[in-house]
Parts: sequence; structure tokens; C-alpha cells
Amino acid sequence: METQDVIINKEKLVKTIYDLGSVKCLQDDKNCELLLNFLLNGPLTFEDIKEAFKSVNAQKSDKTIYGYLNRLKKAYLVMEAGKRIITYSESQIKTLTLYSRTAKVFYIALDLSGDEEEDKVDDYFTVIGRITCQLLNFKKFDEACFRKFYDETTQKKRIDIEEINNISNPEILDLVATFDIRATKYVLDTVCWLAFIGEYPEVYQEMIKCFTK
Repeated sequence: METQDVIINKEKLVKTIYDLGSVKCLQDDKNCELLLNFLLNGPLTFEDIKEAFKSVNAQKSDKTIYGYLNRLKKAYLVMEAGKRIITYSESQIKTLTLYSRTAKVFYIALDLSGDEEEDKVDDYFTVIGRITCQLLNFKKFDEACFRKFYDETTQKKRIDIEEINNISNPEILDLVATFDIRATKYVLDTVCWLAFIGEYPEVYQEMIKCFTK
């Protein structure tokens, strides 16, 4: 018997998640999270996944596992990566679907966006502005100016995250992939803010235009 894995769709290093439904799938469904963890080491067949659940004393029915896979596929977190071809003889060949993560690392990019109620977003900016005023000894801030600054820096940060896919040292992201969702967001947020400040040292001067003494 010979076995060959044919990979057609290869996972990215980092995938940015903008959809609230995908975020809930990542954060709220422990079984989906467990399945994603099984796929960290590479593509698996349905039977591989079934055995993986058994190995952690979380045996599931075929219907239940297919339900997890369908939910993860709809959330663009899992994809059909290719086929496993099992050759028993020249006349007997079996083909199985391989499933994989769409990315080694998932980054949640929901910041102060339309996924929150507008009144709540207003409160966020009010709190951010007032605290910043206190820390930097300003008296007031221009909320419209600060929102524009925030939107521009957030957009640049997200571009930096996509550029992580060009890193030639995948061992780093293999390590990041072992972190939970919150830790991953913290690490990538910090990296991108540092990269942003390094590339645009004038960022402080741009920010304080939104504040007055």
C-alpha cells in the first residue's frame, strides 16, 4: 500500500479576520477551536480528525464532525487542501479529502468598527481621548481629528499584518500559532505598532494635532 498527499491549496502564514461570525467561531466554539488545533501540524483527512477527537477523550459522531467542518469552512478558517491518494494495487485506489487551516495564524482585526453600536464606539473614543489628555497634560481633544488618525493608523497596521506573510522564517510563526487568540492579537498588534512607529517617527506629531493645551 502506498499513500501520497497531493496539496492543491496551501495555508497562508497569517490570515486577517474581519467578519464577526468568524471571530465568534474562533472564540466561542471550543470544539471548533479543538479541531483547528488538530490541524496545526498539517492537513488531515476526516478519519484523522475523528481519531484526533478520540485521542483527547472527546469522541464525536460523523455528523457532528462534519458540522464543525462546515461551520469552519463557511467562516473561511478551514478549507479543502487537497487529496490523500491510497494505492492498494494498480486496480484499487482510494481518494480522501484533506482538510487544513486557511492560515497558520489567525489575526482578529475587529477594532472600533461598525460591529459595535455607534453609541458604544463614541464612548470608546471619549474614554481614549480623556485618558490621553490626562497622561499627556492636554485639556481637550478633537474627536473627529482623532478618529481620522485612528482610522489611518489602523489601516496601516492591517497592511503590516498582511506583509507578515512574506517573512522567510516560518519557525517564528509556528511559535505564534501555539498562542491562543488573545495572545496572538496582542503579539501582532504590538509588532505592527512598533513597525508603524519605526516607519513613521513623526506619528506623535500627527497625533498631538488632535489635542490642545
